[in-house]
Amino acid sequence: MCKYLFDFSDIDKLRGYFRSQLNPESTSDRIYFPPEIAEGYLSYYKISPEVFLLVNNYKANTDIEYVRRPIDEKDIILHFRKYALDHQIEEDQIISRYSDNYTPGNMRCMDAQQGEQVFITKGAEVKSTMIVLKNSYTKPYFMKSSDMAERVDNYIRYSHQHINKFYLSYKQSNLFDQIVEPNIDKVENYLYFIARGIRLLETFWKDVLKWETESNPFNINSTQVGSIYKVSNYLKGNLHEPFIGVDQLATMANMSRTNFFNMFKEIHNQTPLEFFNNKKLESSYNMIFGEGLSVKEVMDALNYSNSSKFRKAFFNKFDIYPDIAL
Repeated sequence: MCKYLFDFSDIDKLRGYFRSQLNPESTSDRIYFPPEIAEGYLSYYKISPEVFLLVNNYKANTDIEYVRRPIDEKDIILHFRKYALDHQIEEDQIISRYSDNYTPGNMRCMDAQQGEQVFITKGAEVKSTMIVLKNSYTKPYFMKSSDMAERVDNYIRYSHQHINKFYLSYKQSNLFDQIVEPNIDKVENYLYFIARGIRLLETFWKDVLKWETESNPFNINSTQVGSIYKVSNYLKGNLHEPFIGVDQLATMANMSRTNFFNMFKEIHNQTPLEFFNNKKLESSYNMIFGEGLSVKEVMDALNYSNSSKFRKAFFNKFDIYPDIAL
């Protein structure tokens, strides 16, 4: 097992520590693991002297233990992730273990004064990003607004009590993917990640501002969230079939029609039918411009019956007609 001991007091020291442990010769933003430890990388960015962005994207080739030591300053750690951890909350620290349980992605909010011990098992796939807010960053806001300080404290407390239940919103999920798995065909640089880190941070503050204990996000049933994603995966896998209707999809999810419809729209920012139609159009675009299929072949494969409606929908989404590829 590889063991690493660190804290979040200084991003430059943290970057230097992991570079010395993993890849001393590296000078790039990404610190790649030696192959015997993992396949992938860590990245550390400074949004400002008081706000840090950390990125993890790797598959462990051995067991790894991380010990994040507590610090005296009441810094806030936002941990966005698309892998599962099982947590045990103890007095002085959190004990977290990698789990192969399904998760659509979630976020937890932690106080850096509480340490954490994380166990990552061999074969685990870790995709996450952390935003560390130094106390010097949050203190001026909290001094002006005791209500904001109380809201954040409640948010941290509920995040610990219901640490497996919060999930990423549609916007958070998109920003997460752009940060952790950027499009390698584009030129990505420091500012690309900083900009998206700032936007991801904005979603947290908006959540805190609108959050009330009686309707807090941790009350959401994580099993139902998983059911929504299973239904959306079903839709993506059956684009060649007619849309089966919301009632049947709700039955598949084991949910009432209203609850299913509202939760689906909250997660995907689209109704089930809009989601299905958009995925069909995206698939048709790839088939025409990527695979070189004709419009008729695509219409047959994806069960489009009306050529003029297909062309209009295609143009409305992509600002180009499908038969321009001919």
